[in-house]
Amino acid sequence: MGIIPTNVRFWLLALAAATATSLGVGLTSTQTLSQQDWLVAFALLFIIIVVERLAIRFPISSGYLRVSVGAPLGLAAAMHLGVGIAALIVLIGHITDSILARRDPIKSLTNVGTFVCATAAGGGVYVLLADPALSPLGSIRNLTCALLASIAFVVVSTGTMTLIVAPIVGLPMATLWKSTLRLSAVEAVTFPAVAGLVAVAANENAAAVLLLMFPLLGPQIAYRTLNKAQRGVRDTLESLTDAIELRDPYTANHSIRVTEMVREVLEEMPDVPYELTATILAASRVHDVGKVGTRDLTLYKAGPLTADERREIRRHAEIGGEIVSRIDEYRLTASIIRHHHEHWNGAGYPDGLAGADIPLGSRVIGVADAFDAMTSDRPYRRAMSRRGALEEIRRNSGTQFDPRVVVAFERVMSRQGTESALVQSPSDNQVRV
Repeated sequence: MGIIPTNVRFWLLALAAATATSLGVGLTSTQTLSQQDWLVAFALLFIIIVVERLAIRFPISSGYLRVSVGAPLGLAAAMHLGVGIAALIVLIGHITDSILARRDPIKSLTNVGTFVCATAAGGGVYVLLADPALSPLGSIRNLTCALLASIAFVVVSTGTMTLIVAPIVGLPMATLWKSTLRLSAVEAVTFPAVAGLVAVAANENAAAVLLLMFPLLGPQIAYRTLNKAQRGVRDTLESLTDAIELRDPYTANHSIRVTEMVREVLEEMPDVPYELTATILAASRVHDVGKVGTRDLTLYKAGPLTADERREIRRHAEIGGEIVSRIDEYRLTASIIRHHHEHWNGAGYPDGLAGADIPLGSRVIGVADAFDAMTSDRPYRRAMSRRGALEEIRRNSGTQFDPRVVVAFERVMSRQGTESALVQSPSDNQVRV
């Protein structure tokens, strides 16, 4: 994971201490369990290990967030068996999963500590407020307590994960916490239902508890299958884009370079939500897919384009938007791709949008696309220097490009060590891409 930030080390130590405290306090206050209770505990532990092996990952701009589907079972164990035993079950379950997955020690500590502490917090709320003589579904009071316990679990788990993950992936803590909280909102509602089912099944026998594994595994397997299919569609579309660019050595890997540049520019714009960041990055990777409808003779012509050829090549933005609009995973990127050649002053194409009417993603891609085009050899001209291309971007700030995006782009160039002395010029030429 590279160098661990100092504040992350502090929170990891605090998490380890909180985990040990939760286990110690919980086990100290644990009442004697019957043989049936121990069988139920082992059944829950087994289910947690199995479902964690099929955990769902949600994409974010800097990687993935792993969502624990076994979390409701840990909280259910706390409601039924007590906080100490539940924390022990979660500890063993997540350590086993980390070993089987050969997970990085820091990630393992984060996962184990987060879910042990969240289980202890949620279970503690329930034990303090609920009627122990009834199940979580046995009364309105207990059902309310179960919901409060679920909220406590979600707040602690998402908050703890955010404190450690946000500095590592470079996202604002508030932004990451809000997004992970939204992902966990449905989880909070399901916790009381799962706890109630565990209580009902446990009153029968441990084997009945094991049957709960199947309704948990079903949605996971279905989601993973769907995710694999979506990944296949995405890979196909990206491969098509790469194949289009490989038709000519001048444009090989253009979209990959543009995407990386867009990522760096967005890192300089921390107010952009990372859900939008992910959409913009997806769009940038396939922004030129519409060139599949452009003839090679036009696309790679060394001399000036005729009016008809210019209209043909400009249609690639429209065609690209139409292609991705038919694919569910890319539907949100359609507008970004369609408008990535619009100009800030309204002189672009295909719709002549201006200013803030142009999608933010289109404005960012427009700058990165132009810079990469200028710094790459093309049939009709030699590549410009990075300094010269930066000066051209600056000259067209406020006309072709969004000034705010240009400022962020300049910071990226400065960070990379690109010479950035501004050359004064009255030129207002628009960059041809």
